[in-house]
Amino acid sequence: MQENYELVQKGFRILHPILAGYIGQELNREYHNEWWQEVLTTLGEKGRDLPDSGDYADLVDSMDIATCLRLIDWKWNVFRAKLSIDYRTWSKELMGIRNNTAHIGQQDLDSRYAERALDTMALLSEGFGDTECTEKIRALYRTVRYGSADGSTTVKDMEAAVPDKKIKTSIGVLKRNVGHNLPSWREVMQPHPDVAEGRYRAAEFAADLAQVSRGEGAYEYRDPVEFFARTYVTEGMAGLLTESLQRISGKGGEPVIQLKTAFGGGKTHSMLALYHIARGGISIARVPNLKHVLERVGLDEFPRANVAVLVGTALDPTKKRNPANLPKYTVSTIWGEMAYQLVTSAGRPDLYAIVADADRKGVSPGSENLKILLNECGPCLILMDELVAYAKKIYGVEGLPAGSYDNFITFIQEITEAARASENSIVVASIPESEIEIGGEAGKTALETIEHTFGRMESIWKPVAANEGFEVVRRRLFLDCKNEEARDEVCNAFSSMYQENSTDFPIEVKEVSYRDRMVACYPIHPEVFDRLYEDWATLERFQRTRGVLRLMAAVIHELWMANDAGAMIMPGSIPLDMPNVRDELVRHLPDTWNSIIDREVDGKDSIPYQKDRANVRYGQKLAARRVARTIMLGSAPTVRDQAVRGLEAARIRLGVVQPGENISDFNDALNTLHGSLSYLYNNVNGSRYWYDTRPTLRKTAEDRASQVSQESVSMEIESRLKKLRKEQPFAGIHPCPASSLDVPDDQAVRLILLRTVDTYKRTAKSCKAMETVNEILNHRGSSPRIYRNMIAFVAPDYDNLNSLETEVRRFIAWKSIMSEKDELNLDGNQIRETDNNLNRSNQTVALRIKETYCWLLVPFIDPNEDLKTIQWEISNIGGGDENIVAKAAKKMIQNEQVITNWAPALLQMSLDDLLWKDSDDIQIKKLWEYLSTYCYLPRLANYSVLEDTILRGVASDEYFALAGAYNKNRYVDLKYNKTVFSVNPSDLLVKINVALKQIAAEKQEESHTGGTAQTSDQEGIGHGENGSVSGGGGQTGSGNYTGGGNTSDFPKNTRFYMSAKLDTTRVNRDMNNYVQEIIQHLMAVDGSNVELTLEVNVHAPKGIPASTVRTVSENCRTLKITDFGFDD
Repeated sequence: MQENYELVQKGFRILHPILAGYIGQELNREYHNEWWQEVLTTLGEKGRDLPDSGDYADLVDSMDIATCLRLIDWKWNVFRAKLSIDYRTWSKELMGIRNNTAHIGQQDLDSRYAERALDTMALLSEGFGDTECTEKIRALYRTVRYGSADGSTTVKDMEAAVPDKKIKTSIGVLKRNVGHNLPSWREVMQPHPDVAEGRYRAAEFAADLAQVSRGEGAYEYRDPVEFFARTYVTEGMAGLLTESLQRISGKGGEPVIQLKTAFGGGKTHSMLALYHIARGGISIARVPNLKHVLERVGLDEFPRANVAVLVGTALDPTKKRNPANLPKYTVSTIWGEMAYQLVTSAGRPDLYAIVADADRKGVSPGSENLKILLNECGPCLILMDELVAYAKKIYGVEGLPAGSYDNFITFIQEITEAARASENSIVVASIPESEIEIGGEAGKTALETIEHTFGRMESIWKPVAANEGFEVVRRRLFLDCKNEEARDEVCNAFSSMYQENSTDFPIEVKEVSYRDRMVACYPIHPEVFDRLYEDWATLERFQRTRGVLRLMAAVIHELWMANDAGAMIMPGSIPLDMPNVRDELVRHLPDTWNSIIDREVDGKDSIPYQKDRANVRYGQKLAARRVARTIMLGSAPTVRDQAVRGLEAARIRLGVVQPGENISDFNDALNTLHGSLSYLYNNVNGSRYWYDTRPTLRKTAEDRASQVSQESVSMEIESRLKKLRKEQPFAGIHPCPASSLDVPDDQAVRLILLRTVDTYKRTAKSCKAMETVNEILNHRGSSPRIYRNMIAFVAPDYDNLNSLETEVRRFIAWKSIMSEKDELNLDGNQIRETDNNLNRSNQTVALRIKETYCWLLVPFIDPNEDLKTIQWEISNIGGGDENIVAKAAKKMIQNEQVITNWAPALLQMSLDDLLWKDSDDIQIKKLWEYLSTYCYLPRLANYSVLEDTILRGVASDEYFALAGAYNKNRYVDLKYNKTVFSVNPSDLLVKINVALKQIAAEKQEESHTGGTAQTSDQEGIGHGENGSVSGGGGQTGSGNYTGGGNTSDFPKNTRFYMSAKLDTTRVNRDMNNYVQEIIQHLMAVDGSNVELTLEVNVHAPKGIPASTVRTVSENCRTLKITDFGFDD
């Protein structure tokens, strides 16, 4: 039977006219009269069966569903103006489904595949605004998923599917007993075969009285013996059967009984039990669990009654029917239907005449006529189910064959009066208590009226007491216990554990009465039933007994198939990783719970599963998953406005711990989960835990963190790096330069902290950090960098960067939550939590920055190798409490990559080896430039280090001498082995041998002339009287000053001129140097008149292009340059 296949095909048939009409409309709008030709052209060979032409309606109708789906995809450019991309996706998916179903052969479609197909059709249909067709398709979807177009609340029987042998079993069951030698529940008590094999369907737990009365429905409901074999006769049901049998047998009893319970509470099941008994033919030997009922009534066998079943959902008030056995009559009303069933059962069709006219006219026949009917057909049992549903159908509708709403209410009143006045007939009616069953305004009005009518003379009875639910479930799902001794052993072991560890479990479980409950509930732990009946039963959509049956049937099947070795079935045993189990729970909850279960409760992708895998102590006993399942079962039904939410820690342990297991393992698992999960809450003192669909603040922070842009992360890191204080010997810190232009090119040691994108990876052959440092080292903007020996770099580590950025995102998220605490309506505890997390994250970011910015990159050139090849000394400066700058400074000083105290001997070594091999002296300014420029020279912290080294060197007789200038083949103001207090950049360092030679020559000259010519150790040139040169000792000689006459008579040095050739590749630099170092000093002279002239001569052997001539000429005129020209 291809039931799912037929439903999918029916869905396609419903969808087809919607698509065809829309496609024709849009293509006609786009292509006008050529629209059909465009269709044929687009489809090509696929459209060979379409007509070449025709009128519009015929052409639209000729497009089948496959054509429509193809056109949406292939002509998407036409439809995209009005439709989102989802429509194209849905169309492609349905095209695939259509192709698959076309070649399925005799096999039926998998239910989940059919559900997906119909769901997609509904989405597509809904998008085109056809609500009627959408609802039809959804009804088909509900038929596949729930077994009925009316959905899960009125499930009808469907043929059980053959189980797929390839279905995987749960990964979350105990494979062996851990810590105890107790037998598994599977060894003690087996489930019914249909439950163990998974052959049950949801409909099998939803009794349908109308179906059974027609000989339809599940076998276990149609066969009285099988039905009672799986039915636990509760005290309430026994009372109902007793009252009814007494009434039918003429021994008293109530004539009218109203059954009122919550949705799924067993009303219909109870009436079905009464139906089977009243129809007779049941041997008490075949139904031994009813023996005590017969004994109460004082009967030896069940009396027979004529039964009429009136189910409001099965009756159609708009139709009449003509029974074959009543050829003269039609049946239109509910009283006509009741009469028809009674006279047929009694074998007296002629009695239908009592109500025939009333049925034909749609008017209630009156209590007297009904009493006559009941007595003539008696004893009678009238079972009335879903009366409110029937009333809603006719409420406010006139002209129905079934009569009016008022006449229906009148009939209810009259039949109750007739039953009371009859000899031995009884009316049993079910009244809904749930808002789901009551429905809208019509349902509420009908319920109030029906309740008022029944309330005048009924006996209200509630079928299933809360403490009997477990018996109902156990009887329906399990066979009889095959080893009671083993059962008692298990229950005793649990009871002993609770007594020996009384502080770890709820106080009531150590009592003997709880041990008795375990025996009665076995193999299901009482805590499972307590949570389902106390917590889940508060949900309006949860169907009490029926809902528990469906859930536990799925649980038992999965545990059975997976060979669960647990001693009992506990809250922690429920395998929520299996879809059929999870769906039975989640169907009663908002859709958001699906993702929470997947991530935070159970399944391979869940955090509890990962915790079990990572910890051997947890993994052996599935500790984390069992704890998560228990909390889920005990907290999901609760609501946020409850004063007390969640499960106590003691009750969580009750739901997971089995004899022999270490309780502390589960305590640890609970603490671990609380620190890891985003939807798991606990109260202030940590005594209660619950899941919620609203994420914890931690989850909110994680969500916000995931939305933080990379730009925001980089800005936060850069902001923190900019706050790092400058440390000696660095003259400047430059965090995250966007380009080389952001790093000054001067004679000061600078530390560059690279951007986060410029990471360094030691094992990589190349990385972004090396590209960036080479670019900055060699350039400043478009110009070459001069002072390359004055910079060093710190780069972020490639492997550590991710953790830094992750923590920065977390910090930004917590910061945003704190700034929006009022908008988020955070309470005091949440504000404190946010503040703590913000501070913790702030500290972690600071730590991560230190860990990440750990690579110090310092350029150098090995003078013993190639003097042009830059090499890099790379050091790891991670660890420690100091900031990045301090660690870099410390490392560079330690490695002598920057020098703060330079020995004169080392300076002399550098001079001898590299700088004055071919010269007798070197200007200090030039030396400083060399030291700042060339990476094969030492890197001094600043000019003062060089100055100090020179001062100490000059004061010694080992290294070098100092001169103020070199003029006419002699060094002026030459100092050697003499204390000097300052040096000028223009001074010269002189080789010792050269200095000593000049000093010796000067001494010899002085001894020959007897004058006072200046000697090398003198500190300056003085002037004596009459223009003589004064020596350093104040003596006056006869030598004449080379400038001639009395210098006080007229000004000296009244004119300055210079001519310099500029490097065309460094014009800006050279001009800047000339202005700063020369011209500015002259302009500062009082009364000076400075005139600057720029002379440019260009020689181009191949000629200057016309375009260049034009550009240069225009620019010269713009710049007010009049003296310029081009010539040959």
